[in-house]
Amino acid sequence: MQHTASTLIFAVCLGFPALTYAGAPEDPAVPSGTATQDNASSGSTEIGSDDKFVGTKEVAAEDAAAEDGPKDPHAEDATEFDISLGGIFSTGNSRSLATTGLTNFRLRRTIHQFGASVAGNYGATGAEDRPRGYDTTVGNVQGLVRYDVFFAERWTAFAQVTGRHDPFQKLDLRMNVDPGFAFYALNKTKHRLWFEAGYDFQYDLRTDEALVLVDDDGEPVLDLNGNTQIDPAVLKTELNHAVRVFAGYSNKLSERVGFDTGIEYLQSVVLGRRLRVNYLAALNTQLVERLSLAVTFTLRFENDPLPGVGRLDTVTAFSLTYRFF
Repeated sequence: MQHTASTLIFAVCLGFPALTYAGAPEDPAVPSGTATQDNASSGSTEIGSDDKFVGTKEVAAEDAAAEDGPKDPHAEDATEFDISLGGIFSTGNSRSLATTGLTNFRLRRTIHQFGASVAGNYGATGAEDRPRGYDTTVGNVQGLVRYDVFFAERWTAFAQVTGRHDPFQKLDLRMNVDPGFAFYALNKTKHRLWFEAGYDFQYDLRTDEALVLVDDDGEPVLDLNGNTQIDPAVLKTELNHAVRVFAGYSNKLSERVGFDTGIEYLQSVVLGRRLRVNYLAALNTQLVERLSLAVTFTLRFENDPLPGVGRLDTVTAFSLTYRFF
């Protein structure tokens, strides 16, 4: 059945910075003894080819103070590792639970950078026919590895591989390989606009449920013996080649409030009607030095989904995040 899936999540995250947008460059170094006022997190717990909102922190801002003498090639070197955890659990008249987790790793040496991220989301509601049972409503695991090389002041080249396991999209695995280039049109400390363009290779491994023949209402079609039938139009695996473009925008509205947004478009070159659009917006408010409140909205649209899978998924999240370092 074609339908729209919408999820509202409130998560209290105690951990390290969560995901931000791909390509969002790093603010200039703060002199020793000066406390930074960055938000603890963008609040997003989605990664992978569908979003590309990954905390890479790349190109130094243009308005950073220039230093005397030649630039140190190791000035931007960094090693970072962070973890974010969150969840909600309710009992009584309304029974539900939700958990989310995220870990990021970034290694920068001169013009080379490597990053990796893993995220997982799970949600369930109380089963009506089982007083102590739960029905899973959300369940996915995502992973990403990315390599960047900063070959010019405003330009970077990158290659990344992402994977996603999401039974609710009838996917045992969706793997995307994305090489491309990024250009920073506006690169100020508090105001950034950048674009990415490249190629997307996608490999889908479907669940057994995806192979079942369904009617227009999304119900399985049974044979004379009452058994489900295999849909001849759906393959267990499928390859796709697409053009990928992405635009990202970040604005530090004040010392404690920031807004980030990004939109990604993938157009298949194999089948014209096969396209995907992914969008994310995040508003962050720093409460104290290490504690931030974030409100995020994520949208995923797939124009040619599997039978019985809705075209549109949205997630609205309110998160409280604490950064240890």
